[in-house]
Amino acid sequence: MLKEGQLFKEDIILTWMRDRFLRDLVSDTGHAKPDLSLREKLSSLHLNPYYTFPAMALLEPTAHFEDEHEKIVFVEKMRDYLQERISDGNVVFMDEEGRIGVLFSWVSKDVLETIQEMLNAQFGQPMTIGVGKPCSHLYDVFHSYRQASRALEYKFYRGAGEIIYFSELPRYETMQLYPSDKEKELFDSFKAAESDEEVEESVNVFYDWVLRNGPIEIQSVYELTLRLLVGMEKRVLAEAEMVSSYKRFEIMSIVKMETMIDIKQYVHSFLTGLKEVLSHNQKESHRSIIKKTIHHMEQECQYASLQSVAQKVYMTPTYLSLLFKTNTGKTFIEHLTDIRIDKAKDMLKSTHFKNYEVAEKVGYQDPRYFSQIFKKKVGLSPSEYRESVGK
Repeated sequence: MLKEGQLFKEDIILTWMRDRFLRDLVSDTGHAKPDLSLREKLSSLHLNPYYTFPAMALLEPTAHFEDEHEKIVFVEKMRDYLQERISDGNVVFMDEEGRIGVLFSWVSKDVLETIQEMLNAQFGQPMTIGVGKPCSHLYDVFHSYRQASRALEYKFYRGAGEIIYFSELPRYETMQLYPSDKEKELFDSFKAAESDEEVEESVNVFYDWVLRNGPIEIQSVYELTLRLLVGMEKRVLAEAEMVSSYKRFEIMSIVKMETMIDIKQYVHSFLTGLKEVLSHNQKESHRSIIKKTIHHMEQECQYASLQSVAQKVYMTPTYLSLLFKTNTGKTFIEHLTDIRIDKAKDMLKSTHFKNYEVAEKVGYQDPRYFSQIFKKKVGLSPSEYRESVGK
């Protein structure tokens, strides 16, 4: 009889071997081995070896993570949850990009809706699923994987939380010239806007024109947006006879955005920020923004991030980060960490929640990482602190 610890260790090893094999399969590093050989390997890993028109799906949560480690921990939880509940006819693994891969038979593609509903309910995060076309042979499934990845990218236009089939993707249009005249129209509308809503509407009108003939390549949207922001900033600062009063946007903030909605919100926030800089009541406005920011951090510390809070106070993450540091002397993350640790201390002192439960409730998916941060801030581990206050 194997001990529990040994069984747990063997499960971890088996999961690692499965992920490694399936990553090789979808990247075609196996160099098109015959189906028979692949079926034997799947069987040896206790996985379903038989598929009727095999196909690939890729799943990605909509959550924003503070770092890569936090993302990997979250996705591993998703994978383990699915492995315990998904039918034996499907195979679940984590790919090299930190996404959940599902190998399934095309005749059973309805299972994807079930998977999406299960994950949405369990993790509280809408799941986007990209689906490739079915293949005749297992050794060709890497084609379906690449198509699923391409379909997943189209969430940029469809939005998060959708099931997107590669076979339904439209053709991307080509944009030949930058619309300088439309930038001028946006600038004029921006100047005349008397409310935040009117600025937002002006941004929507600009992008509606850009996409009037259909979607364009996502990289083209990034490039166009960067040029738009440079142009708008130059126009505003030149008219106000200012040179460097406003913190320039960061290029990486834009190219990391995953949906068209995010792009529009960023441009809207950027223009709102320009108005803030030009405001005569700038200091008072900044104090109000910081107060609202801290309120959101305290109320939503479990899920708060710089990006989510910036959206709530109508700021770009870059500008809010600068504003916060300038006005409080601490970075956004430093202050959020202090809030989380204070709330954790209260829970350890006044409740019987286990350490990992406290970690999750204050925003840390990995209890080990939480313990490290807690000890660094408090000087004691969570367990030591609980003992010191007599709980």
